[in-house]
Amino acid sequence: MSGLADRPAKPDERCPVRAEGFPRRQFPCDECPIRADNADNPKSKFPAHRWRELTASVESPGGFGPDFGSPLFGCHKGRAGHADEDLACAGWLVAFGAAHPRVRLAVATGRLEPDAFKPGAAWPPLFTDWREVVRVQTLVERGE
Repeated sequence: MSGLADRPAKPDERCPVRAEGFPRRQFPCDECPIRADNADNPKSKFPAHRWRELTASVESPGGFGPDFGSPLFGCHKGRAGHADEDLACAGWLVAFGAAHPRVRLAVATGRLEPDAFKPGAAWPPLFTDWREVVRVQTLVERGE
């Protein structure tokens, strides 16, 4: 995944984990940057350099979709490289994940059900435009 944070995954009833098949969160966490209702949440923001890296999970240079080797957008509560904590972000999966070739392969091979691209009944609103996510969720650092 992307390894957005060094923090260990925290048990959270509001964003349960689905570990088998295609490891992922099943609900956007409270700080999920893909949640449109988190525009003012400082815990949802990342520095500009991190968003440049994460853009590869949505598009490749030239404006096409991501390449097969592009990173997945990992849950910020997880840890990259740790089997039980390297999880795809639920918000990203619904809003942008269907364009990623490794996600589509997971569906084709039965490791991920197509319903994973549909928000659940009690889901918060999600951004649908990647550039808007980056614009709203970029941390403004001192001196910028």
